[in-house]
This record gives sequence, structure tokens and C-alpha cells, in this order.
Amino acid sequence: MKTILGNKKFIITISGILLITGVVYGGRYLWYSWHRNSLPLSQGPTMYTCSMHPQIMQDHPGNCPICGMTLIAMKGSHQHDAEGDHNHGANFSSNASSQSDKILIEIEPSVIQKMGVQTAAVKREPITREIRSVAHIDFAEDAEAVVNARFDGWVEKLYASITGQQVRRGQPLAAVYSPALLATQSEYLHLFRTVSQSPNNKESQELLQAARQRLQLWNITNAQIKALEKRGQPSRLMSIYAPISGVITEKNVVQGAKIKEGQDLFKIINLSQVWAMIHITENDIQFVKLGMPVDMIVPQLGEQVFHGKVNFIYPYLERQDRDLKVRVSFANPGYQLKPGMFATLHVKRTLPGQSLTIPSSAVIRTGTRELVFVYDGQGRFEPREITSGVSTTDNRIQVLAGLADGEAVVVSGQFLLDSETRIQEAVRKMRSSEANPMSGSDLKTDSNMGGHQH
Repeated sequence: MKTILGNKKFIITISGILLITGVVYGGRYLWYSWHRNSLPLSQGPTMYTCSMHPQIMQDHPGNCPICGMTLIAMKGSHQHDAEGDHNHGANFSSNASSQSDKILIEIEPSVIQKMGVQTAAVKREPITREIRSVAHIDFAEDAEAVVNARFDGWVEKLYASITGQQVRRGQPLAAVYSPALLATQSEYLHLFRTVSQSPNNKESQELLQAARQRLQLWNITNAQIKALEKRGQPSRLMSIYAPISGVITEKNVVQGAKIKEGQDLFKIINLSQVWAMIHITENDIQFVKLGMPVDMIVPQLGEQVFHGKVNFIYPYLERQDRDLKVRVSFANPGYQLKPGMFATLHVKRTLPGQSLTIPSSAVIRTGTRELVFVYDGQGRFEPREITSGVSTTDNRIQVLAGLADGEAVVVSGQFLLDSETRIQEAVRKMRSSEANPMSGSDLKTDSNMGGHQH
């Protein structure tokens, strides 16, 4: 029991110390903020703050209590700045002014050099994007055919007996005996002889046409029908032919098997052309168009480059990966490209016209907006909001609004400038709070707190 009471007393003591410390530091921060804003810039004391933690403000130099960095001098007057820089060794000094609600940060050239600030020009140039994507090779869906049984019967001869066998269009695949087909052949020959002897007999002509159509619906070719007429005798076996040239990928019949109407016997795929499926991210969609050339390298085939074209762009995004599926067609005369292989596809396109671009490292993304710092060449920096577009291959970003051709943007050291900008915005809000204490809930709180310092 004594241990528990002792622990409670210790916790209460620590909580009290933390509360008193928070009140002291909070009161000092609010007093310095009010006192700094209540005086003109030329008469106020030099305030010091942390570039990484703008909420830290005090009227004497030192180190940040949070990160330990040397505090930065905020200019109150030239006299105080010179004294502060000389006596306390401040390594950064700035002066922000407002011109039509524009914040300008002024930094001495020596400090700019110490900060390592580097700039790059805003350029107008074509937007080029190179896309590399891993793809898999697949069959061309429009080059597939299924051989189906149109009648019942028995397979007495099987010419295509191996899966993977290459066949030509019109090549016999199997010979089938069908009683129904044999009877229809006999009926057709009888009507054919009747029409030959009585060419004016319209009824016989109609019956002959009906028998001929029935043979055609059973997938009997015109050449087979003419051979039947010439032979004059029905054939016991009727051959089934390949409708296209290609490779047999499925074989669902063996010699001697009984087949039924509607049964799939073979599946043939023409491999003289194959497809490759690539997935394009949302940012790259506008760089892909129908018919554009695509280069492909297959690791299994060495450094040989295959040239193809985009032949279809799917009209929807994949829900899971949020990307766009694009189909590329490649000629494959020697059957080097085999479905199932993985390949690397290279797409390169330049958008029409020219656009303003800046290095991607110049952009500070806050989550709600994009900022850059524009340098005027006279030691002044201006934070400016921009609207960006697509990115290029050489790590540049298209600028749709906010910059002009030839301006210089900061590409290194801009985060220190961003911290200083936040400090100046906080000071301006405090001044607005003092001038108009009813402008908002946050401003009223700052004004009321400052009003306690009489």
C-alpha cells in the first residue's frame, strides 16, 4: 500500500512540474508574439526562432529546445540585426515584406551561399515520356478457332493426333462415320440425278437445294459436295478440315471415339501474330495512343528487339491496381515469341507543342498545394503556388500555371526558405489578429491572449 501511494505522489509531482513548465513557456511565447507585433519593425527587438520549429520564439539567441539547432534572427531593425549577427554568430538572417499580399524573403548573399541554395531556370520545351513496363506474351484472341462436331458419329481416322501439332488451313484432321450424314448424301445424289434428268421440275430443284443446304450446315464444304456429285456414290467417311493454319492447343478426341453433335474436337491458334499485355499507370495514360510503335525485348531471346504497335486500349482501369491495360500486337513469323513468355516493353512519346518545365526537386508538396520559391537575382525569394502536370523522363515537371518562362526556381535549400515563410505568415496573422480581433476564432484567441500583457 505504501508503494502504491508513493507512486501516485510521484506521478502527481511530475504532472505538476510539466503543467507549470507548459504555462511558463506558453506565456512567454504569447507575450513575445504580442510584443513583437505591437511595435514597428524599426523599433522592435530582434526575435529569434527555429527554422525547423517556427513556434519557438525568444528575444535572445540560443538553441532550439526541441531539436537543438541554432536559433535564427528575425530582423526587427538594422541596428539589432548587426548587433545580433556580430555578437551571437547567427548564420541566417532574412527580412520579409508584403507587396499586395506577396511574401518576399530577403537573404544576404553570404548566407545564401552558406545555405547551399541552388536555382534552375524555367524552360519551355517538349514533354517527352519514356515508359518501361513488364508484360506477358499471350495468344491473339482473333486468331483462335474451335473445330466442333455438327453431327453424331464415330472417329475412324485421326490425322491430327498430337497437341502442339502445326496444321494448315484445309488440312484434314479426322475422318468420321455418321449414319445420318451417309443417308443425307444418298438423298442428295438421288435428287441430283432427278434434277439432271428433269431440269424443269421445280419441286425436285427445291428438294435438292434443301438437301444441299443441310450438308452445308453440317460443315460439308462445296468442294466435298462437288466431289460427291462427280463420284456418284456416297462416301462412308467424311473428313473434317482445319478452318485456319496454326497450332493445335487442345485435342478432345481420340481415334475410334464416338462424338456427339456440339462436341468440341480441336482448338487451333495461329501464332503468326501474338499479343503482349502491358499495364500503364494513371499518370502515363495520356502518353499512350492507338497505333503508336512499341519496342519489346524478351530476355530468353537475347538482345533482339521486336517492333509492334498498340492495337487496343481498354476503356476502363483495373480496380485493384488502378492502372490501364494496353494490348500490343507483334508479328511472329518464326514462332520465336511463345505465349507465356515475359518481356520488357519500351514506349516513348512526345506530346504535341511545348510546355513550361522545372526540375521535380523544386516542388514542395504540402498535401493541399504545390509550392516553389522564385529567385529574383537580388537576394529576394518569393514562395509561389503552382499547378503541375505530368513528369518527364529527365525528372522535370510540367507547369500548367504559376510560373513564366525564364524565371529561376530554387532546387536546393528550399525547405529552409519554406520554414522562414511559415514564420513570416505566422507573424502576419498575429498582426492581423491585433488589427482586427474579430476576424476569426483563431485570431481572437491570439488577440485576447496578447491583451493580458498590460
